[in-house]
Amino acid sequence: MISTLSDDYLRFHHFFFSVMIHSMTLATRNRFVLSATIISAVLVLITGIATVVILIQNRLPAQIPGIRQISGLDDFFLTPYSPLASILTLNVFPVIALCSLLYMLVAFEKTQSIEITFFAACAFALAFEGLRICIPLYGLWDNSNFYLMTVARSILACRIFILLAILSSGLFTTGATSQQLGSALFLEAFFSFTLARAIPLNARSVSSNFLLLPGYDELLGIVFLTLGLLSILVYLILAKTRGIPEYRAAAAGLALMFCGYPLLAASDTWVILAAGTCLMVAGGALFLKKIHTFYLWQ
Repeated sequence: MISTLSDDYLRFHHFFFSVMIHSMTLATRNRFVLSATIISAVLVLITGIATVVILIQNRLPAQIPGIRQISGLDDFFLTPYSPLASILTLNVFPVIALCSLLYMLVAFEKTQSIEITFFAACAFALAFEGLRICIPLYGLWDNSNFYLMTVARSILACRIFILLAILSSGLFTTGATSQQLGSALFLEAFFSFTLARAIPLNARSVSSNFLLLPGYDELLGIVFLTLGLLSILVYLILAKTRGIPEYRAAAAGLALMFCGYPLLAASDTWVILAAGTCLMVAGGALFLKKIHTFYLWQ
């Protein structure tokens, strides 16, 4: 097992290093963002078509397919379970990712920004939340099959990677080179997928929005919360020590995103869908706008 994992690591490292790490130049960054934008657009198209098929063929679940991740929603009259809201949530993720990447592609085309390099990787990872659409499309929530497990681990890896990359976007603003950015992205991606493979999944605990829940869910939530708070703290420290007020506003944008992401990830009702979407869009827009303003005057 260890030998196989080591061989996989070496092969992946050789490929990633030869393609990306050796020269994370501005042109390389732009090619990466363009590729991520195209793939995100494909995911938007796939989730949209799948949603239409689900609605036309009436494949919406008649009952709640699993556990509601936010407890107490059933007792509140504004948050009844809505299978359609759960489906539309899976369309929101790739749409947000695509819009973010398009903005970065245009606004930062000629700007070498460490923050944007990491944020683009985060947006790209966010788009893969839409892969969950295949579970209601094929009615897989009743069976803990290989595809359901694979999707759950992939989504978990993407969520870990997003938090690590956002944290790194603040940590690497002081003295990082273009080569170090590629290495950091590779190590974070590899660590995220390795950790996602190691975290157990509860095969009998499917969520109401079509995802197998991980074991030690509360502990994992604390880890995610800690990484999010550290990311905000890093930007606040940078704002104070370097005298950059845009970083303070960017930290506020991250706070909004970190509030919206878990809501959207657990969304299975219209109110939560609207709140999560608004928080993520507002937070992402504030972060990108302030980072763009900062580099505009450099």
